[in-house]
Amino acid sequence: MENGRVRVDAEEVERILDTYSTPAGRRSEVIEIAAEAAAPVAADAMAWITSHAFRKTTATILDDAGHSARQIADQLGHARPSLTQDVYMARKAKNPGAADALKTIADDL
Repeated sequence: MENGRVRVDAEEVERILDTYSTPAGRRSEVIEIAAEAAAPVAADAMAWITSHAFRKTTATILDDAGHSARQIADQLGHARPSLTQDVYMARKAKNPGAADALKTIADDL
């Protein structure tokens, strides 16, 4: 699992305790421990941070700094710069030259 914690709800804890024939004297202690383990913690706010987020950040910083797709691909360990471009690099501004060429043709009509 890349991130997060396994949380076992009360019903599942009861089922596990039944499966293992846990003595009555231990059941409440185990239920309490499971509930405490499932309680929200500060780290839950960072659950969105994955290794992919770090890779994307690295690629974005290098792209913004003007590195080529090949250089960024090398840093990320990609064999094909096209993968790096498709997944990690931002699309730049549309081709202004193409827009000008099309406008010239349209003006001539």
